[in-house]
Amino acid sequence: MVTFARNEIVSSSQFVRSFATFLQRMTKSNDEKIAVVKNNQMQAVLIPIDEYERLKTLDEMNEQKEIFQTVQARKNTPQSEYVSFNDAMKTAGL
Repeated sequence: MVTFARNEIVSSSQFVRSFATFLQRMTKSNDEKIAVVKNNQMQAVLIPIDEYERLKTLDEMNEQKEIFQTVQARKNTPQSEYVSFNDAMKTAGL
């Protein structure tokens, strides 16, 4: 679970009133994140664009790895376990 320092948590009303300040904190300082809270519940997290891009790249790499592993596992499937396209469509009700 991600933890937040006191200065990293702001109310939604404070965030709206001081949006430019928080945006500047993300671009000009070393702040990693800002959590926006509404009704005592975390609703969103503001992170620097570089961090967002890094996370998206990792997510895409993980997806590609999963696809690769699926393809590799299917390469080892014996032909006797193959299902025809028509049978697959019937099983799916199409």
